[in-house]
Amino acid sequence: MDRKFFFFRREQESETSASFSDTGVGLSTVAIPSENLTFITSGKKKVIFTFKDCNGFEETVLQEGESIPKATITVACKDGEESSLIESVINFMSRNTAKNIMKFDVVKGESTFKQAVVDTLDDVRSIIPSTPINTQTKEISFGDEAKKFQQTIAEITFSDELPFIDFNHEMLASGTSFTTKRNAGTHPINIEPFSGLNAPNIKSASDDNTLFKKAITLGSTKGLNLESETFISDSDYTLYVAVNVKEASSTVDYGLGGLYGDDAGECFGFGALPKEDGVISASNNKFLTNKDVFAVRHAGLNGLAAFSKTTSSSDGTKSFAVPGQFSELEDYDPNHVFIVRRDRDFNMFLHNRDGDIIAKIPAKTGSLNSSLRASSPGRTDGDLTISTIGQSGGQPLASKLYLYRFGVIQKDIGANDAANLAKQLHRVYGNK
Repeated sequence: MDRKFFFFRREQESETSASFSDTGVGLSTVAIPSENLTFITSGKKKVIFTFKDCNGFEETVLQEGESIPKATITVACKDGEESSLIESVINFMSRNTAKNIMKFDVVKGESTFKQAVVDTLDDVRSIIPSTPINTQTKEISFGDEAKKFQQTIAEITFSDELPFIDFNHEMLASGTSFTTKRNAGTHPINIEPFSGLNAPNIKSASDDNTLFKKAITLGSTKGLNLESETFISDSDYTLYVAVNVKEASSTVDYGLGGLYGDDAGECFGFGALPKEDGVISASNNKFLTNKDVFAVRHAGLNGLAAFSKTTSSSDGTKSFAVPGQFSELEDYDPNHVFIVRRDRDFNMFLHNRDGDIIAKIPAKTGSLNSSLRASSPGRTDGDLTISTIGQSGGQPLASKLYLYRFGVIQKDIGANDAANLAKQLHRVYGNK
């Protein structure tokens, strides 16, 4: 009998396509020989294929209590036809066939099996882990307790490089007014409140039962100030935020607004687009009416910001409303995590709390096109320079939000680690 293969295609290949993924993010296409199949299980409207020998390592040295899980591919299925799909796969594998590929292709909307559903990004999720898990907790293992302690800040364990800037809920231990605190990241700098009227307040679950940790108010207040304007990166970086968007999502016109910026009003990001190009000023600060937008600009530039829509899936990303629509339903969760990445080639990516990439912006830089000027629109290069959280150019830009956490890592940690970080943050600051 001829050798047979499974073929799973979730998305069009892109800059983020990878060979391994602990969450399914970035694994665009994978083909696996049928003899690697160990078993098939089913759930409501889905079938799960489990495969051996897919991690790509000749040898794996693990600590006691660690294991790298087998690869699992989850495929959507028509309701009530889960067992029929499993039976069809077994029959295909057990007989001679004209074609030897079992296809599940979301990009072309094609499958060898009529019971399978391959219409959207979520219909196929391929997980080929590269990171060990703790076999007791079933969570990602970060090594022994000493290493985990060294890599942990305020309940979040970072897999590699510690953040340069980290503002978190543990800095809000007592009281209702935020006072100057030392940055929890590696950069020796203080994080201060803007003083006077509209200083940021501390809120907790006693003020709003949708809050999981203490947070500070943005939008209705001036936000936070770094002790001095801080250059972070002229190349790749990873920026993360954890917020509660209940107030913003209950207002029809409001997006997230601008969550950070510099003194000059050149650098800002990431939840809205200014009405005009030029630096942020009192006459150019129309951010709040932009929804479902990923927009960034860096220091040294003043053209219209690079941007894309988070509700578009035409570029292979997952459609996701930002900040989403407020709901009175019991399962509504206004607690969100967003991770912004710029890779070494200056492509930009936005991840949501599930780790999925919901928007991307292709690189547009002076090194790729020497004719570009500081005023050219859509550039993704320039320096990430931050002086304020919730402002840019002295203008309050954020929507009405509760901010749990804000941080920046001075490297692109990649799609897989970004997805893992997003899930970890949402376990701390959300209900999943």
